Amino acid sequence: MTDKQPLIKLTGVTKSFQNGDLETRVLHGIDLEIYPGEFVAIIGQSGSGKSTLMNILGCLDKPTTGEYYFSGKNVSAFDADELAQLRREAFGFVFQSYNLLAGATACENVEMPATYSGMPPDERRERASELLSSLG
Repeated sequence: MTDKQPLIKLTGVTKSFQNGDLETRVLHGIDLEIYPGEFVAIIGQSGSGKSTLMNILGCLDKPTTGEYYFSGKNVSAFDADELAQLRREAFGFVFQSYNLLAGATACENVEMPATYSGMPPDERRERASELLSSLG
């Protein structure tokens, strides 16, 4: 796959966490290229950095060092608004824990992501209702 530009490219990505004087390095110079249409699995033992890597890939966290490119753009240099726009327009998230709003109905929880895209309320509700109906 050398003729295409990677959709995601990590170069020398590290991530460290500081707890007082103790620094724990979780990612050690990750180089990764993911091309459009590829399916990739991130696997490893508990504590190996999978969630940390996924948080960086989803722009929920920034690497300590290294560079992250998405569609050729250096995400490492994005400000908070640019990161929010990228998360809203380019990524979908499936979290390990439920992360549902306890006070909201199933339909309201399903329509919540469309709120951030600027979709009109009636269209959001109709779409959420259709999605829930298709699940049974």
